[in-house]
Amino acid sequence: MTPAQACCRPRRTLAAESSLVGLGVRTGQEIELSIGPAPAGSGITIERTDIGSAWPADLEHALPLPACSSIGDETGRVDFVEHLMAVLWAESITDAHLRLDGPEVPLFDGSATPLLAMLRAGGIETLPDSVDALVPEEPIFHIGDDRALAVLPADAPRFGYCLVHPHELVGHQFAEFDPSRELFEEVVAPARTFATWDELQALQGAGMIAAGSEDNCLVVHDDHYSAEPFAGNAMARHKIVDLIGDLYLLGRPLRAHVIGYRTGHADNRALARLILDTCG
Repeated sequence: MTPAQACCRPRRTLAAESSLVGLGVRTGQEIELSIGPAPAGSGITIERTDIGSAWPADLEHALPLPACSSIGDETGRVDFVEHLMAVLWAESITDAHLRLDGPEVPLFDGSATPLLAMLRAGGIETLPDSVDALVPEEPIFHIGDDRALAVLPADAPRFGYCLVHPHELVGHQFAEFDPSRELFEEVVAPARTFATWDELQALQGAGMIAAGSEDNCLVVHDDHYSAEPFAGNAMARHKIVDLIGDLYLLGRPLRAHVIGYRTGHADNRALARLILDTCG
């Protein structure tokens, strides 16, 4: 059963725990991420073992931080949960317990591929209960001065994104992903996090990242990329990964056609709240 199928589908969890160690881009520290089974109906939870705090991975615990999606409260937080949530969506995982010994999900190579491989290493188990999808019956819009998100009624999930970037090597890009016809691991998972060289320098200068590099990010220099993008519209495809992950903070799959234009994580979360208010 894939995310593109019926409104009501079985709950799924991991058959066994799997783990992966990577460098935290904010802290510059090695962080271990583990993902394991959880009972039916428990949802997705994130635990910080270093501080003894845990939270549901949902909109109620999503924090208003820039440049990523974070889960937490006054006791602590975990940053960069969006790629992890996207691969949980891709594998239709409804219940899982995630553990980290630090304050962020490592970016690894900047794509969702390492996380997808880690999750699949644990195997998938179908649970006895089921989950209902959120199914909008009317269009839902989140509109800003120069950005917009639209949710349109549809028979199956579908995603589109229009990227407009001032750097000439990025420029205008459009990507679509139809899970009913295309595979997440082939079409969008390999698309890496990207940033211009100037953006990375500014973030490091402001103390917002300690380990941003060409290893965990596709860097756009003045006249070249740090590595060849896996597709001509790879940056727009990566925005679809972010969109999928942020929307899975709804706690349920969404059956709709979602289209973004120049939007980011804060917009995605705002749209998710509109969806929950309308369909929840």
